[in-house]
Amino acid sequence: MTDLPAEDELPEELLAQAEAWAEAHGTEYHRGLACREGWKAGGWLSWHLTDLVPMDCVACGTGARLLLTVNSGRDPGLNVGRYGELRMFTCPVDASHPLRLNIQ
Repeated sequence: MTDLPAEDELPEELLAQAEAWAEAHGTEYHRGLACREGWKAGGWLSWHLTDLVPMDCVACGTGARLLLTVNSGRDPGLNVGRYGELRMFTCPVDASHPLRLNIQ
C-alpha cells in the first residue's frame, strides 16, 4: 500500500489535487492515503497529537529519516505511551549517529 505525507506537509495546490484525486476514487486523502497506521518501515508520519516537529539528527543537524514506526494495538499486549506510536529516526548522512526517538 502507498503511504503519502500528511496534509500539513504538502503545498496547498498539491494538497487540493490530492484531495480531488482521493474523492474521485471514493476515499478521503487524510483517512485513506496519508500516514497509514500500523507497524511500518519508512513511510510518512502522523502528527496527530502535536504540530509538525522537525526531527533532526542530534549529532549533525541533518533532517532525520523515519526508520520504523511501532503502533500500539497492532500486537496484543503492546502499549507505547498511551496507546501511541513509537517512531525511530536515523541520520541519512551517517548511520553511526545515534537514533532519535519520538512518541506521538
